[in-house]
Amino acid sequence: MFDSLKAMGAMAALVKNKEAVAEAFARVLRELESRTVTVEGARQPDGTPGIVVIASGKLEIVSITLAPALLAASQDEPGRARLQQLISGATNAALKRAKELLMGEISREAKALGLPEMPGLETLLGNASPTASPTLGPAPGQ
Repeated sequence: MFDSLKAMGAMAALVKNKEAVAEAFARVLRELESRTVTVEGARQPDGTPGIVVIASGKLEIVSITLAPALLAASQDEPGRARLQQLISGATNAALKRAKELLMGEISREAKALGLPEMPGLETLLGNASPTASPTLGPAPGQ
């Protein structure tokens, strides 16, 4: 019941501050255009990453880099399956971190506007944690 009241209060504040909210939204978009997160995984024997995925704050994949050794090992079916798993895992991890970055920016702007926390906002972005901050490094399971 209290969550519903909080959500109603948040909606009323949004309507009342329509212009400020539009400016904050524009600031978030500008900020996220230049921000990226990087996920590295499948460390090679020399310590370099076998895969590097970069995602933007706009939740777009900027690049995927694969080490030549990974490509060479993907010539048979098990190798291709492993490579596909590595690419999808690193891509999903990068997008998750980009969502966390987005949620952090949205939360920061909402607090600056004096808006209460809006329950369920993280659900709109695929359950990104609103308090987590993106960290760079190996993808989970790597």
